[in-house]
Amino acid sequence: MRRIIVESRDDQKRIDRFLIDRFVGLPASVFFKAFRKRNIRVNGKRVRNDFCLHTGDLVEIFIPDEYLDSEKRNNQKILIEIPYEDEYIMVVAKPQGIPVHEDNNREGVVLDQYLQAMAADRKDGGVLKPGFPALCHRIDRNTGGLVILAKDYKTLEIMQDKFRNHEIKKFYLACIHGVPREKEAEYEAFLRKDAEKSRVKIFDRQVRGSVRIVTRFRLLRSVNPYSLLEVELVTGKTHQIRAHLAWLGYPILGDAKYGITDINRSLGLKKQALFSYKLRFEFQKGASHLDYLNGREITLPMIPWEEGIRDTGLI
Repeated sequence: MRRIIVESRDDQKRIDRFLIDRFVGLPASVFFKAFRKRNIRVNGKRVRNDFCLHTGDLVEIFIPDEYLDSEKRNNQKILIEIPYEDEYIMVVAKPQGIPVHEDNNREGVVLDQYLQAMAADRKDGGVLKPGFPALCHRIDRNTGGLVILAKDYKTLEIMQDKFRNHEIKKFYLACIHGVPREKEAEYEAFLRKDAEKSRVKIFDRQVRGSVRIVTRFRLLRSVNPYSLLEVELVTGKTHQIRAHLAWLGYPILGDAKYGITDINRSLGLKKQALFSYKLRFEFQKGASHLDYLNGREITLPMIPWEEGIRDTGLI
């Protein structure tokens, strides 16, 4: 919790701008969430984010001090590439290692919050509502690549519906250990999540607590004992590609959870060789103001493979 007395230089300043200026690097969405939960007060009273401050006002911020003071959050700089953007959506290239949304770990950088703060500071576009751009779907923390965010409620609603109905196809590139016999294949299995261990288990039949998954892949290149696959995620479940490929006998290189430790160490890999590299819009029914996207394809401009992956001869 933090108490701040407003100085004369901040007289008549909006409280949301006051907080953003005071805590440089902390995403604006953190404060908007605090406003909604009545965790920010002025002179003992709850205020809206557009409240104008006066010299001498007492601002109380009921957010943990260790969160406000996090040097990691305030000083860490990342570059988020934006392969595509228009009036309604933003498609960004998420770096590996950062989550798409805030979790219990209180990460220094969270994708949606980072982009919301970036959008608030932009001078080249209209002002977005709090909480936007908003995630239309998710990818794992340690998977890099394309993520779509919506800039308004209506767009978010349509995009989430299209993902639920599998009208947006998601393709990944994966470097694996092993050479599949098939050039193209589709596999069905059942996935059960173990939240306590933060991993999943694959079964060849329905078991209690499991859900059906379908994964397709196409062999692009092989240099024994390694292969490069294009993987289509037909059903999108937690760790699906990583766990399903490992269960099939084709663990992803660099994967510390489902991969082979000795092989990863021999190649000097610290990150999993898995990227969401292509999105294709295949709308089966009207998408209102987003119809212009139908038939379009967005591809990740460059894949940041680790040097160890290059050593396999696949790239």
